[in-house]
This record gives sequence, structure tokens and C-alpha cells, in this order.
Amino acid sequence: MKHTHDGMFVTRISSPHGRLARCAFAPLAVAVFTALALAALVGLGAATPVRAAAQLKDVEFCWAQDAIASLVDEGIIAGYPDGTFKPENPVTRAEFAKMMARAFAIRPTGEPRFRDIKSNWGKAYITALTEAGIVSGYPDGTFKPDRHITRAEMVTMLVRAVKLADKMDSLEQPMPSFEDVGPGHWAFRAVETAHSLGILPVHFGVVFEPDVATTRAETAWMVKSLIDLKITEGKLARVDTREGLLTVTTPGNTDQTVTVGLDTQIYRNSVATSLDRLLRGDGVYVVADATGEPKFIKAKGLVTKDDVTTKVSILSKGTLAPSDVEALARGDWNSVKDGLQPRLVERLVERGLTEEEATSLINQNWNELGDLAKKRLADALSAELGISADLVTAVLNQDWKLAKTYGEIEVAQYLLAKILNL
Repeated sequence: MKHTHDGMFVTRISSPHGRLARCAFAPLAVAVFTALALAALVGLGAATPVRAAAQLKDVEFCWAQDAIASLVDEGIIAGYPDGTFKPENPVTRAEFAKMMARAFAIRPTGEPRFRDIKSNWGKAYITALTEAGIVSGYPDGTFKPDRHITRAEMVTMLVRAVKLADKMDSLEQPMPSFEDVGPGHWAFRAVETAHSLGILPVHFGVVFEPDVATTRAETAWMVKSLIDLKITEGKLARVDTREGLLTVTTPGNTDQTVTVGLDTQIYRNSVATSLDRLLRGDGVYVVADATGEPKFIKAKGLVTKDDVTTKVSILSKGTLAPSDVEALARGDWNSVKDGLQPRLVERLVERGLTEEEATSLINQNWNELGDLAKKRLADALSAELGISADLVTAVLNQDWKLAKTYGEIEVAQYLLAKILNL
């Protein structure tokens, strides 16, 4: 008998998705079913969850033993009927959806959105997590529930579960924590967020291997670490910038004090900011690690001038500092020109202009810019046609006399080269 989702997650005996339930049609089958059910109740932890965790015979020396035992005891994951957990086995996307739905008590309210899950045992869990914005499918409209979930996919879903996957802009790009997941990787932000939260296994080291299938042990460890995060949500009541303290009034009208650390990332209206820019009355969402140290603070409130200038600065990729944006908004170009010019020249050169063209553009020297642009065109045509740039320039300037001279030189050089080659 094969075990797919039943081996990974606790399945009720009465569940229409359980493979054993379909065996109860004849007296003999009922007897077999009853015996297997009793064994499963002990092995999977439905009746005696505390003992079930202790009875898993292949996790005693597993690095994720505590996380596995905790989740088994809570009925979130389970072992196989033979008393094993198989910690190194990979996890499917459907199995992970079920695990997350159980861990965070997420219930489906709509119909399946993916065409390949309508007859899948995990469609309710997949639908629930889709509605919660935690999982997503592929561009072709499928979810691929039986495909092994990769580390990058799983970490992205975990970060979404704690509402840290939305856009958060910052002037400072974090240095990659892993050699194989750089800023250009689609999961870079999620991986860095998960690393900051401390929910990644230590054995990943400096190589993340984003496309490797996630094992059952790694899954258990990361989900348990996510559950252990401390989240505070409410309205900002007070800010003590000297002591680095926030007082947040929770929905239950209880005040909680949050101590901001040196590595706490603070965002207001999705833009990176500092503690002193937070305003009383802002909606606040704080995510702290298992020790209670805040790692992310997200605030939302009325849009201020600081929000706008920082956002524009970010859109310019740091070319314009927030103070430059303010000055330009006032029409005060002269106050920023000298300090801004080197950065603008560098950016324009990156865009393909020469340094001379960039300087002319910034200084609004249109005549010189025209000559420089013409020279670039001449150089490009020269390389394409195999003739001298001087001849192309003469033609562009409609200097036919000079063009004739350069043309004669070209012909003479061509004939001479042919003769010498003979």
C-alpha cells in the first residue's frame, strides 16, 4: 500500500480522502481496516499524540527531532504506520498546503481555482491557502500538487504566511546571504526575509540550493520555527526614540511594548524608514523571532512628505537622495547640481551614453550634445559599413566636397590594400 499524504499528515479515519476508508466493503476488509486503523491511530498520533512522537523510530538522532515531535504532538504532521517518519523524504506541494492549513487553521471558502486539483485529495487545503494568498499556481493555470516543493517555493509561502511578502522598498539592497540566490533571483527577497527571521535550517550554510526538493525534516523545522515567531498587531500609541521603544495598542485594548533592535527593519507605507518617522495612530504589524527580538516593523498611515521623497529616491535607484528630491520639488536645481552631477553622469553612462554626452545633457549644452550624438552615429555606421567615421560624418554634415575627398581616400586605400595582398 502506498502512502502519500497520509504518511505526511494526520488523516481522520472517516475522511473521504484516506486510502484506508475505501477498503471497508466486505467483512474481511472491515476486519483488516479495523486492525490497520488501530495501528495507524498509535503510529500517526490521533489517539495518543504525545506517545506517537516518541515512538517514531527513525528521528531519534535527526537534527530536527524536536520540531518533528512538536508538530506530530499537535496533529499537524504524522509518521507512517510502520512507526517511521522518513525525515529525508521530499514533500509535495499538496502535502505542504495541508500542513500549512492545519498549522494556521486556514479554512477554504471558495471553489478550486486550478484545473489540476479538482480531483486531488488536497484540493480543500490548496484552495484555502490560495484564498489566503499563501500559495500560487503556475502561469498555465495549474498547481502541480504532486510535484516536490522546492526550497525557494516553500520559503516564499512561509514568508507570505506572516505577511512579509508584499512590496517593501528600501534604498539599501541587502547583501546576499547565500552564494546561489542573488538579487536577480525571483525568491531573493523571500529568502533574505526568512534568513532574517531565523527560520532557515543552519545546515543550509552559505549555499541555499533553491531548486532542491525540501525534505520532511526541513519542512518540519521551518514550519515549527514559523509558528514560534511572535507577532504583534495594533495601533501605535507612543514612540520613544531615545530608548528605542514602541507602545502598540492591540485589538484587545492591551498595550504592548516593543524594543527596536539595531537590525530591525522598519517600513512605513511600504517604504523603508526610521523609528522617528512613525506616527501615533499608525497601524503597526511587528514580527519578532522566537526570542522576541523584532525583525520587521510595518506601519501604515497617512502619506507624508517623507514617504514621497524616499519613494522617489528609491525609484531613482539612489541617484537622488531624499534631500535632493525635496530640493528639486522646490525648483532649486542649483543647490543639488554640483553634488548630483557625478551620480547623474554615472547613471547616464550606464544607460549607454558616453561621459561627454551625459555631461552635455546635464549642463543643457544642446549644441555640443548634437555634435557628440552625430559622432556616435558616425562611429556606429563606420563599424557597420566598414568605412571611415570621417566619411560618414562628412555625409551627415552634407559636406559633399569633404565627403568626396574622404571617399577618394577610401577608394585609394582599398585599391592599395588589394594590390599589396596580391
